[in-house]
Amino acid sequence: MKIGFFYRRLDQGGIQRVIINCAEYFSRNGHEVSIILMKNEGEYLNTIDQNIKIIPFRSTKKALLFDSFKYILIKEKFDILFTASPPFNILAVIFKLLVSTKTKIVISENNNTVSLFKNGHKVTVSKLSFFGIPIFYRYADCIVSVSKGLSSNLSSLALIPESKIKTIYNPAYTNQLTQHMHDEVDHPWILKKEMPVLINVARLANAKNQKLLIHAVARVLKFKKVKLLIVGEGPLRSMLQEEIDKLGLQDSIDLVGFQLNPIAWIAKSDVFVLSSDYEGFGMVVVEALATGITVVTTKCDYGPSEIVNEGEFGYLASVGDEEDLANKIMYALENPLVKEDQIRRAKEFHVDTIMLKYDELFSDLTATQ
Repeated sequence: MKIGFFYRRLDQGGIQRVIINCAEYFSRNGHEVSIILMKNEGEYLNTIDQNIKIIPFRSTKKALLFDSFKYILIKEKFDILFTASPPFNILAVIFKLLVSTKTKIVISENNNTVSLFKNGHKVTVSKLSFFGIPIFYRYADCIVSVSKGLSSNLSSLALIPESKIKTIYNPAYTNQLTQHMHDEVDHPWILKKEMPVLINVARLANAKNQKLLIHAVARVLKFKKVKLLIVGEGPLRSMLQEEIDKLGLQDSIDLVGFQLNPIAWIAKSDVFVLSSDYEGFGMVVVEALATGITVVTTKCDYGPSEIVNEGEFGYLASVGDEEDLANKIMYALENPLVKEDQIRRAKEFHVDTIMLKYDELFSDLTATQ
């Protein structure tokens, strides 16, 4: 098969890692694989297997986006085109409707689109695409959603029967994860651990709600000495640092920025904490489980609670409740979960297991061409 994956750029984020994991799987299994990027940039760009072709847009001017996209798809003649965000899903479906093509369009919903739409007041392309979902999604050859809760949500939003949406969890566990767990981490709180280290890995953005986590840790510090490492970059860095400074927590909380292999940081910490208001799946939760670390996550829509099986493999805190989050962190520190059970759960999301479902899906679609 000739398969194309389409996204904006390969910067930090769960969707980007999913695309890379999927692309590398199909490439390893003898398929001709390309990643189409609007912008040929991002922290993960140099990590891509050399057998995967990177195809950038000729122009990123808004008036020329569709022409750039159309040029690539007509030239490449993919059997399958996989997209992973509402604006790109809709762009792909429009191409299908306007151009006679044998390419099968597989659109994937990776985020909690309703919550994303409601979050903030700024009008963006992503927000505007929200209104196109019930119009265009039905014309895709297949719709994939990355969690059961998200499938139900998307069914209501897109006005499509849930039976027509395939739920396939993200291929989050890779062999590279286990290799990078042992990478060195140059941070004094890790190198010379004098007290438990909490860790959060996420983009510094509203949806991840690290402000809540900072306040929860302030509560924990009244009872127990801990350190918190927040791994990631994003638009809220300055605000979060100001919050840390305001609470006088500079010696207890550190924003360490983007790390290419955060798994090494997680593996050397004591409790992983996800404080999100909403998720689509939550790949980093699987990655944390893969290290055997005890996980605390908000019971946000959707994904994380499914990954930890409603509390069996991680402690669940109420969304937006700093007191409950603090209590769950303290409980987790005193009651670590069994490492082997955590790892076994993570392996259920192994790329080789999950990608068999994509392999079957893509094969079925191309068999009908």
